[in-house]
Amino acid sequence: MEASISDFCVEMRNIHKFYGTVHALKGVDLQVRRGEVCVAIGPSGSGKSTLLRCINQLEGISTGRVFVKGELQGFVERKGRFHPLSPGRVAAQRRSTGMVFQRFNLFPHMTALENVMEGPLHVKGWARARAKAKAIELLKRVGLDGLGSRYPAHLSGGQQQRVAIARALAMEPEVMLFDEPTSALDPELVGEVLDVIKDLARSGITMVVVTHEIGFAREVGNHLVFMDQGQIVEEGHPKTLLANPKNPRTIAFLSKVL
Repeated sequence: MEASISDFCVEMRNIHKFYGTVHALKGVDLQVRRGEVCVAIGPSGSGKSTLLRCINQLEGISTGRVFVKGELQGFVERKGRFHPLSPGRVAAQRRSTGMVFQRFNLFPHMTALENVMEGPLHVKGWARARAKAKAIELLKRVGLDGLGSRYPAHLSGGQQQRVAIARALAMEPEVMLFDEPTSALDPELVGEVLDVIKDLARSGITMVVVTHEIGFAREVGNHLVFMDQGQIVEEGHPKTLLANPKNPRTIAFLSKVL
């Protein structure tokens, strides 16, 4: 059955992104259903991280349209013309997306608990008691119960990344975006972060995950996107695409990573 825009948590239509003369995204179309785990793979420099940053408006698109929950992002349409939103309106829209980066980007002068509380306190305007209770709940959810008083410097890389995930979840986003969340971790710490993301997937939250972890894509994803040179070259169900890729570029890439 044909899906309507209301079925999609994220929709990108003919997205182009230029950095000067560099054409980073070349007419990208992407639809992510509500509750779906969309995993993007591909070589470095293929546009995967740029795609995420365009979804949550950390990067402005050059042409095209992005929708989150059916709402046009970054613009308002009046009489057939599109007008950029004010920075305040853009910031309000961005609350619908939680972003977890390669580097943890925690506030070093704040404890783990304070890092998670920061958004609800100062962006959502929650009372301190409510924000603290939510932060304690989320730290427990990501396996850090009892570590809320520690500063980032006293946490392992995997623990810091789990704090970053809890911090993003504290804003109660409609969609979670993960930009290679395990790439900065020592190999023995990768599993603990992937386990948290797997748990989130089971909870039904919509996710777009950029990763090099092919096993994760196969196990957890239900929509796999292969990108190369700023384009989506091939997409489909992970188990099907990984077992039987059709595009020569996908075949060549997977032959080196599987």
